[in-house]
Amino acid sequence: MTAPTISSKYIQQPVKGRKTSSGCRIQFAVVLLITLVLELMLLYGTAADVLSIGWAAVLHILLVALLLFWQQKLFHCPGGVKRRTVYLFLVATAAFGPIGVMGTLLTIALYAWYRRTTTSFEDWYTGLFPKEQRDEVAELADFLEVHSALGGVSAPDSFRDILANGTLQQKRDAIVLMSKHFRPEFAPALRSALLDPDNSIRVMAASSIARIENEFLEKAMLVDRAVANAPDDIDTLLRQARLYDDYAFTGLLERDREEVNLEKAKQIYREIIRLQPENYPATLGLGRLLIRTGEVEEAAERLRQTLQFRNGEPQLMLWYAECLYKLGHYQELRKLLREHGNSFIDGPGKQRPRIADAIQMWLGRSASSS
Repeated sequence: MTAPTISSKYIQQPVKGRKTSSGCRIQFAVVLLITLVLELMLLYGTAADVLSIGWAAVLHILLVALLLFWQQKLFHCPGGVKRRTVYLFLVATAAFGPIGVMGTLLTIALYAWYRRTTTSFEDWYTGLFPKEQRDEVAELADFLEVHSALGGVSAPDSFRDILANGTLQQKRDAIVLMSKHFRPEFAPALRSALLDPDNSIRVMAASSIARIENEFLEKAMLVDRAVANAPDDIDTLLRQARLYDDYAFTGLLERDREEVNLEKAKQIYREIIRLQPENYPATLGLGRLLIRTGEVEEAAERLRQTLQFRNGEPQLMLWYAECLYKLGHYQELRKLLREHGNSFIDGPGKQRPRIADAIQMWLGRSASSS
């Protein structure tokens, strides 16, 4: 598999290693050519009955010994040539004679051609996950401004469009940014990259998903330790619940782990509500998870209780309205929409037009008359 060469202002460029001096290359080339000539002479001498097979073998062993002495005592060049190519040269010559020398020459030529179009794995991985620090919002906005003209479209939608229709370099940039600043909304775009026709994009997406999973495990260990030290701290518990909540429906983790995250998030939300019954973020988070797992009656009861002290909160009433719809309480749903429909349309409806259209339909309005 060929590692991709990455070139972008969003990706740290690989640092080139030290080049082997020209003197070392010339020395190695001269020894290699002399060895090839001598091995061919031995082969010709044996074929022409000038040398017996026994004498040819002795001379071949002597030549290999001289090469080993040269490699150990005389060839002091740094870098990969001594460590890899010279050892290959010695083993191939000892085993196959002139064919081994020619094989070494072919390997050097192929390596030189390969090196022109690829980078090392270390440089590629450094380019994929650079350590530079930039403002997250500025970087995301700058990327979308440069690589797309999708005015008014959210970042996740733009990333999906870029991965579907962008150039190879744009796709690489998008995967790097989503990995560096991962949010659950990016998960569908990353999953789509796993099916990209280009092999390098699939590899980058898989590497990014593995990195995100490792980061989640690290964050989970830290927040679990913090909760163990302060089990009654509401802020710490809420941070723990949101972490497991965020990773419960991404589709990037294994199904068993996502189910565990879901149950743990619900358990922590319930603990927060037990300690602080009027905690709005915990109630909203728990109600949303209960709706998504089919426990609609419990979700409706909890959200209804929260409405007593947070009446008029658009997000809360929106999830409560979904409960009423799923339970078939249409009369109560119409009453709620008549009382608070405008707050829905002016709030969540501005970011998600489908919500505004659905509310207008239930209220018997047309989009033009709103």
